[in-house]
Amino acid sequence: MIDLDGVVWLAGEAIDGVRAAIGELRARGVRVVFATNNSAPTLSELLARMERAEIPASAEDLITSAQAAASMVAPGERVLALADGGAREALTERGAALVEVPPADVVLVGWTHDFTFERLAVAAGAVRAGARLIGTNEDPTHPTPEGLLPGAGALLAAVVTAAGREAQVAGKPHEAMIELIRRRHPEASLVVGDRPSTDGLLARALGLPFALVLSGVTGPEDPVDPPADKVTGDLLELVRSLG
Repeated sequence: MIDLDGVVWLAGEAIDGVRAAIGELRARGVRVVFATNNSAPTLSELLARMERAEIPASAEDLITSAQAAASMVAPGERVLALADGGAREALTERGAALVEVPPADVVLVGWTHDFTFERLAVAAGAVRAGARLIGTNEDPTHPTPEGLLPGAGALLAAVVTAAGREAQVAGKPHEAMIELIRRRHPEASLVVGDRPSTDGLLARALGLPFALVLSGVTGPEDPVDPPADKVTGDLLELVRSLG
């Protein structure tokens, strides 16, 4: 089970060696699936990125925090979404009613570039009026080739602070994502990621080993908690070290 941002690509740009790494795993008969906390891309956008990276994949190979967050919403609930297309797509498939202004049953916060003071004020007001607050994930940063950008966790923290309410979080390493993975991929044997606080804790929750790659947010001098069972520079190095 492989993370995407920081492991397979950076802002959609494939990391060197990932096509060869995944090809080698599949040649050995290893099923590869991908679990991402990035709720912004739709499934078709993720699959298009995989195609550009020359990695064959289907929607069944993808598990997203958007899907996990949508599983926490009941069909028919009114959801005010501060989030991009992936979260909106998952909510629509769940049967939720997307609204842009209160009243709302749920305020959902995911990664988005469209995060303004006005949208923050509306979202915080809806939460204070009784809407449940759900975050797709709490990653504070998002890796790109130019460095780290604010992540969905930073946006969620703003709503939490403005509303004075706690949030439920869906993505890695939280319960909604754990249950989604257990239901869809009970055969999982290894979690690969670049962030111990999400990928590492997910692995521990699933009772699986955790392989940390240093191609994303974690550098060679950064503390690693929980400790990784294996640390390599990138995915290709990891695959070849597995023999």
